Amino acid sequence: MPPHLFSEKAPLPMKRTLSCLAQFSLIASAMAVPTSDLSQTDLQSSLSQFEALYEDVLPWVAELYDPVSGGFYESIGLKRKLEPIDYGPDIQSTHMAFSIIRQSDAKYSMPEQVKEKLIHYFLVRQDPETGYFIDPDYPQMRDNQRVLGRALSFSTGSLKVLDAKPLYPLPGQKKAAPQSNAPKQSKSASTQAADPNLQASTSAQTNGASSQSKAATPAAKTPKVKSEPPENVYIVPNLRDLDLSNVPPHLVSAEAFRQWMDERPWHHAWTAVDNIQSQGTLIKNLPEPLRTQIINEVIRYISERQEPDTGLVGEGTIEVRLSGAFKLILFCRAMQRPVPEADKLQATVVEWFQSEAETEKIFFIRNACDMLDMLIDQTRNELTEEQLVSIIRFATRELDRFRQDDGAFSNYPDRFIVCPNDLYYGEDEIPAQAGPQSNINATRMAMATRDAVYGLAGEKVPLLKTKNFWEACLDDNLTNTPANKETHGSQK
Repeated sequence: MPPHLFSEKAPLPMKRTLSCLAQFSLIASAMAVPTSDLSQTDLQSSLSQFEALYEDVLPWVAELYDPVSGGFYESIGLKRKLEPIDYGPDIQSTHMAFSIIRQSDAKYSMPEQVKEKLIHYFLVRQDPETGYFIDPDYPQMRDNQRVLGRALSFSTGSLKVLDAKPLYPLPGQKKAAPQSNAPKQSKSASTQAADPNLQASTSAQTNGASSQSKAATPAAKTPKVKSEPPENVYIVPNLRDLDLSNVPPHLVSAEAFRQWMDERPWHHAWTAVDNIQSQGTLIKNLPEPLRTQIINEVIRYISERQEPDTGLVGEGTIEVRLSGAFKLILFCRAMQRPVPEADKLQATVVEWFQSEAETEKIFFIRNACDMLDMLIDQTRNELTEEQLVSIIRFATRELDRFRQDDGAFSNYPDRFIVCPNDLYYGEDEIPAQAGPQSNINATRMAMATRDAVYGLAGEKVPLLKTKNFWEACLDDNLTNTPANKETHGSQK
């Protein structure tokens, strides 16, 4: 491993010197327990301390719910209108809150009216012309291909879990005749959500979604011959016979996508590969053979850029480059392809854990734990018990630095931002005026870290538990009057 990779890591924390009594106690404990039992005891003790970080997450999520729109806010500060911009619930936050709920016992008791409103929340945000899902409070989404791709993935993913389907063809799918009774997106999605007549129309569309025609790939029209294959045999069409009128320009060919990848900011590997991974849902919706050609091009392109000794691509700090590799792994998993240079990537991330770096963003903790878990699935190079316990303790120590008094987690340990739909980073960053607080994106990263840690330990992830979750969501005491306004900042 090149020495420069970890040369700029944070200094190691000062180790506490054990007193003689403490050392004697440790030796006596070790003598009293067989070695195999001791390692298992260490593992369970480490997992218990790790799990304690999540005991207040569900009550915090309940406070984010907006009963008017059926969606969720990014933070309590936004819901209580304590921020300078009056933003409403957003697609990313709603999807992530729903994801956390599905990791809890609250998923078994979701009221039917909450489910219907959640379905309606996503459906009314689909643009019938483009097929994308766009929040009316966030018109900037239309100009951000990465955010559009993420919102598309979040919306279609949540709808699938809710047994519902989009009302219109997705980008890359063949356009169908518009449905006359589909809900239309007006200036305020919150107003629509409060309209019972519109809800009934949406519900009817959802229940009948199974009859909606699926995207079809038209084959070239040729005269029938005696040797015509059976109807159940799929003939891959020629590219020139495909209808690409609804395909974004950068996805019309492998060459176009390679040029688009060339234009990504490779000086920051995480952003560059995240841009590529955000197009995953769009790519999967493309007709064949275009879909396979573009997937092959992505794998070829990344492989050409990978360092031979680390498997990393692009530039940036070690955490940024590891996060870029994590996005590559997510892309490969979604496309059911093996990760190129998986063995080298695993060795690189294990060495990063051993460096005991102090992380500056919660995403780095999740990315490293999750990518290690997925890489081991491919390489079958299992961790030693000592490595496993060390990684769990590392995750516990680091996540605790991002845990806030409201019970959940923030992006950074010492500063707080407003960033619904992942729109406002870098130069566009908006400092939070509500003070120290958690946000749903960071908390979802902490939950993903939880999944990965239990996966590494070979244990089933326990459901989060709480009492009266849905009552708390709908409790008038938690629903501030300003949060029930039917218009938000961008519609004023």
